[in-house]
Amino acid sequence: MPVIAPRRLALLAMFAAVTIYGGQFVSVRWGLQSGLSAYDMAALRFIFAAAVMAPFFVRAGIVDCAGLGWGKGLALALTGGVPLTVLSNIGLNYAPAAHASAIQPGMVAVTATTLAYLGMRARVPFGAMIGFSIVLSGLAAIAVAGSSGQEGPLTVLGDLIFVFCGVGWGIFTWLCGRWQVPSVVGASIVSTLSAVAFLPIYFGFLEPSLDAVTWPILLFHGINQGVLNIALGLLLWTYGTRTLGVAVAARFPPMIPVLGTLIGIPALGEIPTPLAALGVAGIVLGLLIAAVAGTGKARPSASVNAPETADRA
Repeated sequence: MPVIAPRRLALLAMFAAVTIYGGQFVSVRWGLQSGLSAYDMAALRFIFAAAVMAPFFVRAGIVDCAGLGWGKGLALALTGGVPLTVLSNIGLNYAPAAHASAIQPGMVAVTATTLAYLGMRARVPFGAMIGFSIVLSGLAAIAVAGSSGQEGPLTVLGDLIFVFCGVGWGIFTWLCGRWQVPSVVGASIVSTLSAVAFLPIYFGFLEPSLDAVTWPILLFHGINQGVLNIALGLLLWTYGTRTLGVAVAARFPPMIPVLGTLIGIPALGEIPTPLAALGVAGIVLGLLIAAVAGTGKARPSASVNAPETADRA
């Protein structure tokens, strides 16, 4: 049998990863429309994620929080775990999946990369500034489109939630880069601590409504959110980045808004308004310009890890 060249295999891995990340918002939106709550979706995510990642956490060491220390571990869990996951799910009650898949990765990239350069006490490259300016213009276009009410009366509220979550996950991404947190370690900490903190509250006080859908749908959402996004997507992204290099990997995040929008059209029947579509296109263009012209020079870790929080992303 012919052997696939490592570079081609890495490209396939990156395409698979961005497809997983782009489709996650569509999956959550569909789950919410099917009768599950934002809390139900978060519970399914961390039940399955913890089942896969908790062994890595235990093996790395419970006493010192997988070797990172409990202070840093809690910071990662707060900025990359269940609080923002639940909030993002709530936002998807109000705004289309295309908005989430564009706004959150855009804000992650802007926040994480800006913090990385500030941490190095270096000026953000001019190309990155131009790209991020276009990203912010795209965000503004989406906000204006949402304020028209054509996609729902509370669309702007959902968009604001996505902005907040994107900033939070951008901080998480920056912290992972600043502390040199291995991808598997970061994912195991977030998954395990989120499950331990959230699931007792969920089952004890939040009135689970998992019986609103059939078990195959529950299984689909659990595997998609907890296994594909956190475990498989992480492995694919890490492999692709190590094989292709940071500069090439940084050019893939702009595909997430495109795929999220395209998947949402047949899956949810959500066709963006012309202005919202223009905003998504602006975010994609801005991210691409920032990746090509700016972020590759200093190679901050934020550029590589951003999709790991797009759910997250």
